[in-house]
Amino acid sequence: MKKIIVPTDFSPAALNAVNYAADLALAIHAEIHLLHIYQIPISVTETPLVFISVEELRDNAEKKLAKLKKDLEHITSGKLEIQTESRLGDLTDELENYCNTVQPFVVVMGTRGHSAVEKALFGSNALSVIRHLT
Repeated sequence: MKKIIVPTDFSPAALNAVNYAADLALAIHAEIHLLHIYQIPISVTETPLVFISVEELRDNAEKKLAKLKKDLEHITSGKLEIQTESRLGDLTDELENYCNTVQPFVVVMGTRGHSAVEKALFGSNALSVIRHLT
């Protein structure tokens, strides 16, 4: 069966990508893999400060993924097979590792639509992934 990976940060742009991926999956009889990759937020000061524990980050990610999966199952009347996974690490590296494991048909990812200047100065997760993944 074809697999569609949908990385999500639970933003409106990511939710739009999830909905698009669901429509695509229904059309081509594919399963969806919702993937959330989280990082430990660290304050950039003389002494790095961690504001939240890894366990809290993981629990929060898994709760949000479970809700997103439930909502998606409701919207699609249970017609889709949906997998969820949360991982700690760098977005591009972890997504590449997950792709190597799952061997997806496609990765569907949202972007916030920043201006060209913002993308040039700050980059974009989606652009980084596009440059890095095959």
